[in-house]
Amino acid sequence: MIIRIFGAESLGVRGLSCSVELENQKIFIDPGLALGWSRHGLLPHPFQVAVGAGIRETIIEELKAADDVVFSHFHGDHCPLKKANPYQLDLSRVKKSLSGCRIWAKSSENCSHTEENRRIDLIEAVNMSFLKTEGTKNGSLEFSRPVFHGLKNEKKNTVIMTRIEDGGQVFVHASDIQLLESATIETILDWKPDIVLVSGPPLYIFSASSLKKNSERAWENALELSKNIDTLIIDHHLLRSEQGINWHKKLKQAAANKIFCAADFMKRSPLFLEAWRGTLYEGLPVSDNWHDDYHNAYQKGEADLTWYRINGWPFLIRKHKLSPCRWYECCPIKTYTENGNLERYWEENYCLVNNRTCLRYQMEEKGKFHPDNMLPDGTIRESL
Repeated sequence: MIIRIFGAESLGVRGLSCSVELENQKIFIDPGLALGWSRHGLLPHPFQVAVGAGIRETIIEELKAADDVVFSHFHGDHCPLKKANPYQLDLSRVKKSLSGCRIWAKSSENCSHTEENRRIDLIEAVNMSFLKTEGTKNGSLEFSRPVFHGLKNEKKNTVIMTRIEDGGQVFVHASDIQLLESATIETILDWKPDIVLVSGPPLYIFSASSLKKNSERAWENALELSKNIDTLIIDHHLLRSEQGINWHKKLKQAAANKIFCAADFMKRSPLFLEAWRGTLYEGLPVSDNWHDDYHNAYQKGEADLTWYRINGWPFLIRKHKLSPCRWYECCPIKTYTENGNLERYWEENYCLVNNRTCLRYQMEEKGKFHPDNMLPDGTIRESL
């Protein structure tokens, strides 16, 4: 079982998208993303937009090889949209890929009015019915009955959790439960998972009167999970604020077993861009009309994020938000990129976020020879 997380708050965007690769099956869960339309009165910073655009392209590419797609619910950061804003995933970009998959999703009776409209848009785009998830099992896949999206509230504000078993290993995707309902935690534990990907509590939106109670409730539930689960990945709502980032750090110290954010699990440095939005605006100013101009250019296919994309990384490094790979300054990847001989993807997704899955990094650490024109994934680029 190979688990890859593509979009989450510690990776720079809102969402909880991931793929699970089995021997003869690739399952993609929640192919969507968003950036948070407004935080502290600020629209997404252009650097955040640039990172989001890269993740969007990765999701689009990864979906091409999917056999099954699961939608835990139909919020805009978890599914493609017919009327997507420039920071989300437009349905038109992925409808061909989705048409070739089995699609598992909530039934109409468990959807809110907005969710049902989005569900219908997806069905019309792929021209096929969705498979029922609630309480069902099919091969390696198993789905929970609807559980609450956070606290117990409106009946239809629910999500579906996914259990995947392969070769004796069990992975659970528990989108947007926020660790707030004990009954949901019990369901997860009953599934006896080895790895769980779950949303933490949205501390930034709780009122002063409810913050302490909800924070403590989520804390206790997280510790209960960690006692019984080898690898617990907590991300999403929790990591949209510095308050949540600190909560996560303290939880790591208190937990019985390993607790990660999505970036930790993917062996790279966290990129908490929504939490850092104010810092980005202070250090990389944005003109008053930037977003209007970007929206217009995006609709025409002419959007250019190059300046912010190039300058955002060194700014975050100077602010001690990021530490690049220890070999970065002497790595040929840096030189090739600066000279325009190599696309920026490799530097941004390996060097600048200290991605330890980089084969160059691993060989350098072991003192093993590797040619200058070897890319981080081991590919030899003959043109370099």
